[in-house]
Amino acid sequence: MGKGKDKTIGSPKRGIDSPKSPKMRGGGGGSESSPSYRRDQLIRSEPLPPINVTPYPLSTSTEMAMAMSSEAQALQERVKVLSELVRELQEARDDNAPHMNAINALSDKIVTDEKLTSSNRTKLKLMYEKGVTETEKEVALVKKALNTVYQIRNIRHDLRIQAKNSGNKETIRRGALMKMLLNCAQTLPLWIGNSGEKPPALCGAVPPEQNYVAKVNDMVACLVRGSEGEDNWILAEVVSYNTTTNKYEVDDIDEEQKERHTLSRRRVYPLPLMRANPEVNPEALYPKGSIVMALYPQTTCFYKAVINRLPTLATEEYEVLFEDPTYADGYSPPLMVAQRYVIQIKEVSKKK
Repeated sequence: MGKGKDKTIGSPKRGIDSPKSPKMRGGGGGSESSPSYRRDQLIRSEPLPPINVTPYPLSTSTEMAMAMSSEAQALQERVKVLSELVRELQEARDDNAPHMNAINALSDKIVTDEKLTSSNRTKLKLMYEKGVTETEKEVALVKKALNTVYQIRNIRHDLRIQAKNSGNKETIRRGALMKMLLNCAQTLPLWIGNSGEKPPALCGAVPPEQNYVAKVNDMVACLVRGSEGEDNWILAEVVSYNTTTNKYEVDDIDEEQKERHTLSRRRVYPLPLMRANPEVNPEALYPKGSIVMALYPQTTCFYKAVINRLPTLATEEYEVLFEDPTYADGYSPPLMVAQRYVIQIKEVSKKK
């Protein structure tokens, strides 16, 4: 479990394929003299194709066992709800399109005539108010759909835990493990608050509350002692928490290690439970130059790193520089790490 280097590639051990960094968004078109409220309409086939949601990659026998569980049935019910919400959202957008076009037409007329009459001012104001009301309905449907997605995500996680605890001794291969970790990062709920609302604890870079205790099956960063006496921060899953001793039992997420650790709270740090939207809540991101702990790509270990570039979209990742003495300047080349796997630097005393 040590931090040993692979001399051929200069990166820590536990190698597995790393998620690729997302591409930068493209630039917009030219400007117009008149304001535009047009937008691209969602295009979906009718009827919607069936949505099949499967858990993280597991064996055929495990998937068959899952198919008979009540959780699997609940999963399909949530998928049906999601499909219906998507339909409702499309209908709401279609219903609102003529009104948006009417706003465009009146705005264009005012610009062309270079005259804003009292009548047109009143009419435009009423149209805007109606447009805001209709848009709020769409936003409500979007939030319902997102909540349903998160419910599906939680059920999938429960299914994986159920399979793990059912006596199935099959080990998830490294490629499947990395896909699971990437999926966890990409589907981490995006926090959407009301206007002026501050991001909650464990949203992006917002730290946990002082007495926060990670829940069973949550993924956490843990400082564990290796066979040679060295300490390493690893990715693990909470098995239990003893309120009397204030100690966690955690399992190394890397099943090839097959290790369970009993650790004090100071050696366990929770991962973010929600992503922060850089366009709306940049204050919930680590500033450039911050010293953090980040999951090294192709591994299940956390190492000290410096934030080199922040994400600009909710789907983008941090660009970080890992401390690495094998490089002349003491840092690795820029690497991409998702918000899910970037946490505050935490110094722990040598005493366990």
